[in-house]
Amino acid sequence: MSFPTLVLWDIDGTLIDTTSLIVAALDHVYRKYVGSTISTEEIRAIIGTPLSEQVQFLGNPSDFGTTVASMESEFIRYYEANRDQERILTDVIALLIEGKELGHPTALITSKNHEEIKNTLPRLGILGHVDLVITADDVAKPKPDPEGILRALDHFAISGNDAVFIGDTVHDIRAGKGGGVRTCAVTWGAGSITLLRAEAPDYICSSAADLRMVLGLA
Repeated sequence: MSFPTLVLWDIDGTLIDTTSLIVAALDHVYRKYVGSTISTEEIRAIIGTPLSEQVQFLGNPSDFGTTVASMESEFIRYYEANRDQERILTDVIALLIEGKELGHPTALITSKNHEEIKNTLPRLGILGHVDLVITADDVAKPKPDPEGILRALDHFAISGNDAVFIGDTVHDIRAGKGGGVRTCAVTWGAGSITLLRAEAPDYICSSAADLRMVLGLA
């Protein structure tokens, strides 16, 4: 396809491999505060939703004598203590930078909150190549709601037909479809390929080389 005017990127599982670390951090939080946990597959399924929702997946924290804020803080503490397990996907990052250097507006639409993005974004090396960052704290309704997508379109005054959203979970694809943009599912993140296909994204990429072709950079 021809390169879209506006490129919208998810972060976790798309630009950086964090799936195993997020699973481990949520498992730790559930065991510490709830006294039980859920399967790896169940945790992977909620990756892509805000941390505030993830920590409440097993029930209201007050029922376990804690708070959402305490569980979020413990998640972030555990994550940052083990941040060496992050794997930045340099070949994908290169595509973001290349597109931006060609003059295309570039935005991040993430379910991370402000504290999480403050920690992670500097490690990606893309601060000078991103025009807009929309986090879960910046919208009333995070992904899979399309609010973040629609805010980006409005910010750049670009129609959905001229934009693409790239992400690794069904929450990304649903947000993109709801926002009227083209959607591209990548298979190297948290999302199951079967579930991603069921969302009928416009494109499915299993490698950075596939994504390069989709973006018209080949």
